[in-house]
Amino acid sequence: MPTLSLGDGGGVDTLNGIATYLSDGGKATTVLTSSIVGLLASPVVATIDIINAIADFTTAPFEGAGESIATLFDGLLTGPAALIQAGSDISETAIRSVFGETLAGILALPLTVALALASLYLLATFLNEEETGNLFPGLPFDVPYIGADEEPVDDM
Repeated sequence: MPTLSLGDGGGVDTLNGIATYLSDGGKATTVLTSSIVGLLASPVVATIDIINAIADFTTAPFEGAGESIATLFDGLLTGPAALIQAGSDISETAIRSVFGETLAGILALPLTVALALASLYLLATFLNEEETGNLFPGLPFDVPYIGADEEPVDDM
């Protein structure tokens, strides 16, 4: 028994599917019944598609915000953790090569904590650095005609 295939519903595919179905011995009443059911169902399908489009349009910003917040937290938490993990692996290898297995096992945690605290101290010192001049970093004055001439702004 032949099957009625209407393709993707795009005009030529539909006509070719109907012609193939009829030439293979299909019934014209099946085609007519399918056409009537399709005409009756198409407004319902179109309405459902419109409602889905409106729902997708209204929820898309919230879905995007949720994904971006998840990515932000992932970057803020797992990125530094992976960096600390890589640094601790390198520190472990270096400590083992310098002090040997036994002493490195004893000193690994204190040295790793000391390195982490030292790097945090360097970061905090850099972030607390006072503004410098416009010619060289660390120079406490601006050289005229070089760089941006801005009025000093008090930091709050």
